[in-house]
Amino acid sequence: MACDTILLIGRTILWDAPVEFSLRTAYAAFLDHPKRHKFVTDVRPFAPIPMDLALVRRLASRQLLTDTTIALTRGINPLESALLAMVPMADLGFPTLVMRDGDDGLIGQIRHRAGERSAHIACLAPIPQDNLDYVAWLQLIDGLVHTAGRRGAWTITAEVLEHEQSAFKLLRKAGFVVYARQTIFRRAPGPIRASSSLERLHVRPANEIDMIRVQALHAALVPSLIQQADPLPEINAGSLVVEVIGEQRLLGYLSVIEGKAGLMVKPYLHPDVYEEAEAILEHAINCWSKAERLPMYFAVRSYQDWLRIPLNLLGLVAGDQQAVFVKHTVARMENGTEPARATLEFGTLVSSAEISIEPLR
Repeated sequence: MACDTILLIGRTILWDAPVEFSLRTAYAAFLDHPKRHKFVTDVRPFAPIPMDLALVRRLASRQLLTDTTIALTRGINPLESALLAMVPMADLGFPTLVMRDGDDGLIGQIRHRAGERSAHIACLAPIPQDNLDYVAWLQLIDGLVHTAGRRGAWTITAEVLEHEQSAFKLLRKAGFVVYARQTIFRRAPGPIRASSSLERLHVRPANEIDMIRVQALHAALVPSLIQQADPLPEINAGSLVVEVIGEQRLLGYLSVIEGKAGLMVKPYLHPDVYEEAEAILEHAINCWSKAERLPMYFAVRSYQDWLRIPLNLLGLVAGDQQAVFVKHTVARMENGTEPARATLEFGTLVSSAEISIEPLR
């Protein structure tokens, strides 16, 4: 007698009759499974309906910010961008997912421009607590990862303060791994002091012609494992390079993101400029006139920890250390077999690895 097997969340269900099962039948069995959580059908995009709007209002002051750059430069409540993203035909790069339980619920949001290889979890709300419901949270985060993957992202990142232990445990359970640590140094708005002299180096605005040398510098400074979590920033307006005079050799790159609330700088300096680092940073700050009226932040990763000394000498104050969590949204194909992906079926987010139909042998 022919017999089929449906593998469902680690449980095998056998049918003794030769009957064909559609995915809908398998999904119906999944809904009846005793381990199924009540939230499973509620992972969906945010919608401008009264229930979702009320949920955003309630949770806006109880969100965990996991995207330091946006939090410090834009000065916008991340959940507010969920409302802006509802503008027709607009993709502001902040997809938001909601998971409801009556009047309560969870919200997650990512930052990602369509086509980019890296996405970022912008916020989770409410702030995960010690007694959190892992089943609900894990399904929401799986939805965020799935959304990032569908938009073309290869990895998704979250930055969490070391003392946020509940968030640490949650992200680890969701398959995220700590790839690096970072410390944010803050410079208060105020007058910019005169730059010290640089004899062999020149600090100037970066341009597209520098891109190949900037890529080589990034590859040399950032450990190969961390490069997955620390992709090379784009050359934006205001970004600077440090060049050896007369040699056109690049020994530094300072990427800057400017916003209405502040400036975020990611420095990549070669150890060969250790003795000149303070003067280089002085010259760089002089190039950013907005530093007189806006706070400036330097994100220093653990592999460039030596920059603490020149930043401290310039009067910048170090904040709490953060862990940089990363998860891959795609897997390499093995033997021509496509990896399991999350799929959106029947109004809910379900991993294709959870439901499969195989003949019994």
